Amino acid sequence: MRILALFSLILALAAPVVAQEPVVVELFTSQGCSSCPPADAFAHDLVAREPAVIVLAWHVDYWDYLGWKDVFSSREATARQEGYRQRWKLRSLYTPQIVVHGEAQAVGSKRAEVSMYIESFQAEAPMLSFDLKSENGVAGALITPLVSDLPAAEVVIVRVTPEAQTMIERGENAGNTFTYVNVVREMTWLADWDGKDPVVVEGVELDGDRYVLLVQAKDFGPILGARYLN
Repeated sequence: MRILALFSLILALAAPVVAQEPVVVELFTSQGCSSCPPADAFAHDLVAREPAVIVLAWHVDYWDYLGWKDVFSSREATARQEGYRQRWKLRSLYTPQIVVHGEAQAVGSKRAEVSMYIESFQAEAPMLSFDLKSENGVAGALITPLVSDLPAAEVVIVRVTPEAQTMIERGENAGNTFTYVNVVREMTWLADWDGKDPVVVEGVELDGDRYVLLVQAKDFGPILGARYLN
């Protein structure tokens, strides 16, 4: 039995390590929301401990009237969250909300529930392959479907600031200094995709921040694949 166990261990150590498919976790948050700091801390932990998770922190603007305007807030973030709300027919927008891979949503501070969703999507086989290239600050990619009958999708690039710190001077979180990760600065449409043929993305200029290449089924559908470009 010991010999068999040792042999099994050797085989396990010799087996190639297969990288997990990245899972996209979108956090909708606000500096003016008193219940958001635990979710922001969770996002920080995911970035630090989960290399196969891509966090996108969207700072919405609808709590800015509470006495503190979130310095990262944007109408674009609110519009994206509204798209998910309409798709799932939720009664209202709320923070903190986490959307996992465009397919599941939960209160952003519920670590166990969000982690369960992440593990579930990590167990799935990849739907796309990404052949990435980067030279002299310009990136591109060849995106190829690995399965048939994928839905029509959009290819977008998301620019994020990896880490930013803010001292909150007014509002519900006044007097606190928080560190935020992967703060979304902008999302740019690159191409529509039919879900069938390979698609080429070229000429993406990388300037300072990090960039995420994202392929998502239209009308706020499932995320089919994503990669960091830098």
